[in-house]
Amino acid sequence: MKTVISLAAAWCVAAFAFPWTVSLAAQDGMSGGPPPGAEAGRRAAPPVLEAYRLDGAAPTIDGILDEDVWSRAAVATDFIQMEPDEGQPATERTEARVVYGEDALYVGFRAFDRNPEEIVAQLARRDQKVYSDWVVVAVDSYFDRRTAFQFRVNPRGVRVDTYRFDDTQEDDSWDAVWDAAAQIDEHGWTAEFEIPYSQLRFDASDAMTWGIEFGREIARRDETSLWAPISRQDGALVSRFGELRGLRGVTHSRRMEILPYSVARVTRGPGNLADPFYRENDTYTSVGADVKFGVTSNLTLDLTINPDFGQVEADPGQVNLTAFETFFQERRPFFVEGSGIFNLRLSQGDGHEANELLFYTRRIGRAPQGFVDPEGGYLDQDAQTTIGGAWKLSGKTASGWSIGLMHAVTAEEVADVVTGSGLRRESPIEPLTNYGVARIIKDFREGRSAIGLVATATNRGQGVADDLGLRTGGYTGGFDLRHRFAGDDWSTDLSFVASHVRGSPETIERTQRSSARYFQRPDADHVRVDPSRTSLSGWTSNFSVAKIAGGFWRVGTGFQARSPGFEANDVGFMRQTDMFNPWVWGGYHKSTPGAHLLRWNVNVNGWSSYTFGGEHTGAGGNVNGSFTLRSFWNGYTGIGHNVEALSTGILRGGPAFVREAGWSGWYGVSSDSRQPLRVGLNGWWGARPESGSWNAGFSTDVNVRAGGNFRLSVSPSVSFQQEDRQWITAVGTGVAQPEYVLGHLDQTTAGLTARFDYSFTPDLSLQLYAQPFVASGDYTDFKTVADPRGASYEDRIRRFLPTYDARTDRYSADLDGDGAVESFRNPNFNFGQFRSNVVLRWEYRPGSALFLVWSQGRDPCSLDFSQCARDGSFDLRGSFDRVFDTRPSNTLLIKASYWLSP
Repeated sequence: MKTVISLAAAWCVAAFAFPWTVSLAAQDGMSGGPPPGAEAGRRAAPPVLEAYRLDGAAPTIDGILDEDVWSRAAVATDFIQMEPDEGQPATERTEARVVYGEDALYVGFRAFDRNPEEIVAQLARRDQKVYSDWVVVAVDSYFDRRTAFQFRVNPRGVRVDTYRFDDTQEDDSWDAVWDAAAQIDEHGWTAEFEIPYSQLRFDASDAMTWGIEFGREIARRDETSLWAPISRQDGALVSRFGELRGLRGVTHSRRMEILPYSVARVTRGPGNLADPFYRENDTYTSVGADVKFGVTSNLTLDLTINPDFGQVEADPGQVNLTAFETFFQERRPFFVEGSGIFNLRLSQGDGHEANELLFYTRRIGRAPQGFVDPEGGYLDQDAQTTIGGAWKLSGKTASGWSIGLMHAVTAEEVADVVTGSGLRRESPIEPLTNYGVARIIKDFREGRSAIGLVATATNRGQGVADDLGLRTGGYTGGFDLRHRFAGDDWSTDLSFVASHVRGSPETIERTQRSSARYFQRPDADHVRVDPSRTSLSGWTSNFSVAKIAGGFWRVGTGFQARSPGFEANDVGFMRQTDMFNPWVWGGYHKSTPGAHLLRWNVNVNGWSSYTFGGEHTGAGGNVNGSFTLRSFWNGYTGIGHNVEALSTGILRGGPAFVREAGWSGWYGVSSDSRQPLRVGLNGWWGARPESGSWNAGFSTDVNVRAGGNFRLSVSPSVSFQQEDRQWITAVGTGVAQPEYVLGHLDQTTAGLTARFDYSFTPDLSLQLYAQPFVASGDYTDFKTVADPRGASYEDRIRRFLPTYDARTDRYSADLDGDGAVESFRNPNFNFGQFRSNVVLRWEYRPGSALFLVWSQGRDPCSLDFSQCARDGSFDLRGSFDRVFDTRPSNTLLIKASYWLSP
């Protein structure tokens, strides 16, 4: 610990920056900072609009502003560009009006256009933000200048809704029940919105003021204009909204929404006829419900009972040769929607570190973790654990408290087994498990400062958990702070989280030896394995201070520290512990247009890393930048370097091994997104010359729009890797000094992701997703470790020539010269699979939907892995032929839901 403190003292002069940049542009084109010409901290007064109270019938939502009430309402106009010519008047006039009644807020737009025949009006399914003209209204009904409910519609009536939080962040998964319509005419186009108060959150009072923003996007000019001007030079969005005044007598009734559903599924696929569990046609039916209840006017309880996510897109194929698990994005609606308040990142970096989360919802309903030996027979088990139910309570009070609580329970899972001798039994593979998370945040200074508390808990049934070697409990708790200062140009953030896990001595010993910490390392004097422990505790912390607004220059510095005993993987996602990583970065972000460039930026970053024992495990830096031309072509590039340093993970529990110095780079270019055909190219490379290791890859993106309702994207990719010290195994793990076997890996991976979208109406759409994926790895030039800290790469390794036995598919050799022959399996691999689904979605009434889903999977190794090709050679055509010659597994699913609001 003293070593870490001394390293922290040297941080300011010795560290380079972490490759981390702050995004200053919201994805919907509505981000930035103060109004043009206004300095941070001395912003111009926000524009104000008076809402008009309905004194008669509500407008008919047909997209035509022909009701008399629209002519009486106050007009919001004089929109200002944010893109492409920031600060300039919008090229076309836009008018927005707001009226309100007993149950809903109504918004009307008149989007004038001198060339209405050039209006871009793409047809798409709901919540798909396609290339099109749009009008947008965002309502900060809490009036906290931090959160907003955003609604947009295009000239074809396509609706998109978004929840905004933390001023600039967004949650596209949020779904509200609202209505909108639009019409094109000789003057341009018009739109009407009906936003029920039940879909907003606010503290009702006799007279209210809400934050509000109106926006318009003109696709053919790639133009975004706003009523309350916002600059890209500042990291702000909701805090720059205008004000909607005059809301009187608005009440918020106790709301309840019920969404019952039913699902029927049949799966037909290959199998072994001798398997007593095999059914050529495997059927399944179920019912469930989602419930949304307004506990108060600003707190909502969401409940899901027996959820089904059969319409969710399949995970992409991957080959993982690391010691760490693969991170997959959450796609299930209940867990995605409103998840922003629960997200607390454990790391500050990008790449793999961007995925480290204190709460990783894919743990809920994960694949069973137990293994069952069928003893020469057969077994039947579910691919995922069953979620019995889950609930979450979320909202924000008038005094600035944001609250988020979530709890989920998954059932105990068992595998049915028929052994080779005919004995039938059940074996547990996952215990009954409860997951919980609590998050509280208090805003100060209109949200420019905040303090938050967070806690998570995982409890598993002890008997089954002990039998399966799983921890019986995992708990975390901590706080985070954020504060903007110096006219809101600077920001500082601090977080601290402690963890505690418990289980049987065998389970906690396995935790100590896991890839996250490797306490068994023979050369580590600051950690050791204690086989008698029944618990383990640790902590992690992040700190940063950065200039994120005001002018074009950006700078920042900070550190990340994580103690060896920290463990959050019961309900979170993390890769490694035992680290202290200081960093610093600087950049120049030019957001105002020039003669040839609309905007550009360049960043310089550097970082260093140490273990808690003072071992230097890394240092490096990179330079990167991006640009957008006046033609709307854009690109990016970067180059980085890592110095020679120790790696505590290469030998997977063995001594630290000196990792060679290396270079890396990345690049990409994309054509004008306004065109019907858009093409992009992305590439990456890396090299460590001392060992002759390198990797390279590229992918292309081809996007086609046609007919106003058809979209196709095709993204092929290929990557190559030559890794001279790829881990294979440790031989003789029961002795004091095992031999670590490494090899030269020649790996090639190829894949393609295709998506097809066809919209019949804004409420009826057809989607196709398909991904073939193949990979191969050929191992040669086997070696063991001679001196892991040797002066040169050749000093660190000792090559050997093994004997291969094709009958057993194993290599054997005398690894240490003592005459004893050790063996290890052939590590070569060939892998291929195909995943696809077709989804017909019909929203037949507001909030109610019918899904018809066909999914297909082809996996040559799914039935008998021993029959897979194992020569490691790459044959693109042959690999795909093997995949598509395999008999597929087909699933047909029908799911219907019906929205009720009693």
